[in-house]
Amino acid sequence: MLPTLGWIATFAVGFVLGLLGGGGSILIVPVLVYLFLNPAEQSTGLSLFVVGLSAAIGLFLSKDYKVVQVRTALIFAIPSSIGAFLSRKYFVPLTPAHIGSFTKDTFLLVLFAALMLIVSYRMIRPAKTQTAPLAAGEETNNANFLKTTILGLAVGITAGYLGAGGGFLIVPALNQSLGLTMTLAIPTSLAIISAQSLIGFTGALSTTQTDWPFALGLTAVAIVGLSVGSRVKSKIDPAKLKPAFGYFVLATGIFMLIQELILKKS
Repeated sequence: MLPTLGWIATFAVGFVLGLLGGGGSILIVPVLVYLFLNPAEQSTGLSLFVVGLSAAIGLFLSKDYKVVQVRTALIFAIPSSIGAFLSRKYFVPLTPAHIGSFTKDTFLLVLFAALMLIVSYRMIRPAKTQTAPLAAGEETNNANFLKTTILGLAVGITAGYLGAGGGFLIVPALNQSLGLTMTLAIPTSLAIISAQSLIGFTGALSTTQTDWPFALGLTAVAIVGLSVGSRVKSKIDPAKLKPAFGYFVLATGIFMLIQELILKKS
């Protein structure tokens, strides 16, 4: 029963990723841990592969790559990819097997649950009003290079360590800070996520084992969901769906904290 729910949830992760350009990928780790019963460290690495490849192929299939803001994507993706790689190659392996009363897996999942609470807050709260949106074909010409680089590096380190795509931070940064319309921010976010996640995953190849048939199966299901989400996003207002999904992320984060901090100790 749990694996069946896992495959359905993987489709939903892809669907939300295609619809919102981010946020959905944060569910792949709890899906891998609690429905497919994989260890947390392996799950946080595998999620990068699934999310990265799904975002890349889904972007191509939906033809949204045509409106990706290349310059902006590169400014963000280069430092974020470096951060994700460093996290998987060095920071995760260097994390002690036991941290206080926590095992390494429990520590990762508690941090991940805390991240989910932050993500849910950003999804639930009303979006800030964007000023001077850019039209399709325009590149951001007033981007603060240093600010974008630092934000990209921070997102990459966090995403690489915890296995989340970081789209919940990337999309608002592109939309509210850099002036891209949501129509441009979502595909540009997917381009950044694909580069960041796949490069981050390569950092885990020497430290964790990968079940490739399982990984490719997950990716295929997520791609189907992403393609469907990309096709219907013009018919569904993401602003209305985002808060509802935020409450679901909030509930999942609370469940993870209860599971790791209370039920495991009882």
